[in-house]
Amino acid sequence: MSTYKIQYLPPDLSFNALQFLESIFYKEQNIPKKLIPLNGKEQLWWCIIDNNKVVGTVAAWKENEEWHWGRLALHPELRGLGVGKRLVNTSLTELFQMNINRIKVDARDITVGMILKMGGKVEGSKTRFFGYPITPMVIEKHNWKPDNEINED
Repeated sequence: MSTYKIQYLPPDLSFNALQFLESIFYKEQNIPKKLIPLNGKEQLWWCIIDNNKVVGTVAAWKENEEWHWGRLALHPELRGLGVGKRLVNTSLTELFQMNINRIKVDARDITVGMILKMGGKVEGSKTRFFGYPITPMVIEKHNWKPDNEINED
């Protein structure tokens, strides 16, 4: 079990989080910087902070009366340690505790399996987004299967 703490993104680290997202989405995946920030007022961010720096993020936002989940990013040194699974599990569990019943996800291949194991389902055909496959998925509260073994107490 890792000691990295998952928490809501503190306002004073918002700029740091954007820089972190750019380092992952723009530098690693060639996604234009203008597509990285979320627009709109209804958004929630979770993060992992190490030495006052953001090293992991995920967000949920309301768009056209539907909740979406994404912007999942993890520092390369944390990948494969189970930290990302904890971030996914924590954020989705907390969203469902807020009485959000349905969440849309455009998942990269690495995330699809995780979402399926947690009760999500594929909702359409795979497309490509800046060279990477994206699978449209949905997770509904009544199908949600949180992985209680990966969260800290």
